[in-house]
Amino acid sequence: MNVDTEDGLPVWDWAEGCELPGGVFALDRLGVGHRCETWLVWSADLWCPAVLKAARPHQIQHPRAVKTLRRETTALAGNHHPALPRLLADGTDDAIPHLMVEYVDGPTLADELEDNGVLTVEETALLGAQLLPALMALHHRGLAHLDVKPENVVLRDARPILIDFGTARRLGSEQPAGHPVGTIGYASPEQEACAPVSIAMDLFSLGQTLIEAAKESFPILDRLIEPDPRHRPTTPDILTALAEASGELRPWPEWLRA
Repeated sequence: MNVDTEDGLPVWDWAEGCELPGGVFALDRLGVGHRCETWLVWSADLWCPAVLKAARPHQIQHPRAVKTLRRETTALAGNHHPALPRLLADGTDDAIPHLMVEYVDGPTLADELEDNGVLTVEETALLGAQLLPALMALHHRGLAHLDVKPENVVLRDARPILIDFGTARRLGSEQPAGHPVGTIGYASPEQEACAPVSIAMDLFSLGQTLIEAAKESFPILDRLIEPDPRHRPTTPDILTALAEASGELRPWPEWLRA
């Protein structure tokens, strides 16, 4: 084991080519979180790259590390929406708790904005119209993502894929008292106040993400970030407004209604 220079706690010293939990092979460490590490790996069974998320050495017997991984498996198991990554393996009961998901190749939205500047209003509306159905797929299964932000949107062939489901929770469930989930600046006021989990929280975060993409707001985005969740629009209203704002980039036929 090595020590992470950021927090001084252990990280795995897996070298490129060594076999990792789940029978995959290390390519590169992608990131280190408080409880888990994320690795780019090669799956010999699928003969393709994948992403492995595993509990850090000092967390392998910590119930919260397993709980974090299981939030992701719950959110992605049985998923059929193309804007969400596929769950490839669930090893949360193994000696080194882990999971494996589809590798989404592309820059994050945050990287794209930093490198190439802001999106037009039409491009921003298209982005929202593609991301919102991914959130709807979660909401229909009784879950909220709770950490929608540019760093958690990967652009694969210019189409957005929502990633990182370690904060996903059941709709109506309680947040840890005094410890709201999500990211400051994207989390809604009620999320920061540790209110029970709701769909409206994801809608607010989506609005903040789209405003950052365009560096400006327009009417539907103003409504998405209303401080009072009761004043935010419904999902069908959002889809309709985003489609109209996307102009010629409209992502579905004119005759279809949300």
